[in-house]
Amino acid sequence: MESPPKNFLSPIRPTVRAVIFRNGELLVQVKKKTGQSPYLTLPGGKQEPGESATDALKRECAEEIGTEITVGPLIHVAEVFKPKEEGMRHQLELLFACDVPDDYLPIVGSHPDPSQIDTVWASPEKEATEFRPAYAHALAERAPLYLGVFDG
Repeated sequence: MESPPKNFLSPIRPTVRAVIFRNGELLVQVKKKTGQSPYLTLPGGKQEPGESATDALKRECAEEIGTEITVGPLIHVAEVFKPKEEGMRHQLELLFACDVPDDYLPIVGSHPDPSQIDTVWASPEKEATEFRPAYAHALAERAPLYLGVFDG
C-alpha cells in the first residue's frame, strides 16, 4: 500500500454540512479571506472525537447561523481537498438535508468561523460559481450519493 503524498495532512478530517432549502434557495455562509473575493459555503464544520455527525451539525449550525436545526437524512458524501499553509487538508464531507424554524431570518451566529461575514439565502443556480466547494449544481439536481472529489 502506497503512503499518501507528503504534502497531505493527517488524519483525514470528518466534516458535516447542512443543506437547507427554502423557496429554491440554499442557506449559506458568506465568507471572505484577506485579498480574496467573497464566496459561499454550506453551514457546518469539523466533527469532534466522540461527537456524532448529527450532534456536530447541530452544534456547528448553532455557532455559525444562530439557530437550532432539524437534521434529516444523509443526502451526499464528498471528498474535499483544501489547501492550507502547512499542506493539503483532505476532508470527508457528509451533507445532510436539514430544516430551520419557519420564522428563521439569516444571522451570523455567536461563534462563526473567522472568515464568515454573513448568512444569506442564495440561489444554487444563479450563484453557482460563488459556491466553495462547487456543490451548487449537485444540490440543485438529482446527484448521486457520492459526489466525488472537489477542490476546497
